[in-house]
Amino acid sequence: MRVFAVLALVVVIACSLTVPSESFGGSETDVSGKWTGSWVGTGLFNSVRQENLTLDLAQAGDAGYGRLVIDNAVAAESVPWQVRQQGLFGIRVFAEISDGKVKLTHEMDRRIFTADLKVVGDQMVGTVRGSNVRLILSRDRSSAVPQPPQAAQAPPAPSMASQPAPAEPTPAAAMPTEPEPTVVALAPAPDQPESTETPKAEEPAQQRPRQEEFVAAPELKTIHFDFDKAVLRPDAADALTSNATWLKENVDTLVLIEGNCDERGTAEYNLALGDRRAKAAMDYLEANGVAKDRMTTISYGKERPACTDNTDECMNQNRRAEFKVKSR
Repeated sequence: MRVFAVLALVVVIACSLTVPSESFGGSETDVSGKWTGSWVGTGLFNSVRQENLTLDLAQAGDAGYGRLVIDNAVAAESVPWQVRQQGLFGIRVFAEISDGKVKLTHEMDRRIFTADLKVVGDQMVGTVRGSNVRLILSRDRSSAVPQPPQAAQAPPAPSMASQPAPAEPTPAAAMPTEPEPTVVALAPAPDQPESTETPKAEEPAQQRPRQEEFVAAPELKTIHFDFDKAVLRPDAADALTSNATWLKENVDTLVLIEGNCDERGTAEYNLALGDRRAKAAMDYLEANGVAKDRMTTISYGKERPACTDNTDECMNQNRRAEFKVKSR
């Protein structure tokens, strides 16, 4: 009997060791952190509703746990009743992550709420099972958005000023310590050639696809963004779904996605923002079956406004991503 007990214990231990190794494989898709976006469904009398959506997830391997908040869903008949009752407190959900796909289920019972989403880059889109609700999420990087332009503008000037400052007093303060000035003199010398190479690093930007190679296709719809955002709005998702259908029907075409901004903000900031907008559109198209090698993104920042009037309506027209195509 002891022998059988020992064998049973060995089998249990072996099984317990194999399970984590299998579940760990799904950790290649990282969905941890905060996601924000919109949900689209129906309200009273089948009226279309779109409101804010927030997802906070903690991930361990191919599993996760977090909170999903569906704003203003009390009167949204398409949202499951138990979810509507939670209001702004949201619902606690488990996440199953595998191969770029995420399944969210209510912590109490998956029959209360289950959503299937697909992850491509910083975009996550999907639907709620058993209801006419679409979820559109983007990884929230709002805390990091304002920092890059400031970090790119402020630190270089002080750093260049701070390096010569210690270099000047060292030779004047102590003449015998010649090795120190020589070291300081040698340090800036290689730095300057590297700084001259930074414009060369911008040469690929000059090698952007030639505009004349691509032409506008009336079948491809322009999408628009909210101020200072690269998150896809529900109307943008609808337009991109239509664009994806057309592109899949015309597989012999390549597409250039152009990100644009309104005139507010610095040129550098808007170039980065336009790039995020173009890539958000590309990620959505890829998630909907368009091969990534057919797509190229480019940002014009605020260089190419569609409208020059100083009005909110004009600003909205400039915050856009446009699509142009050419044959392979």
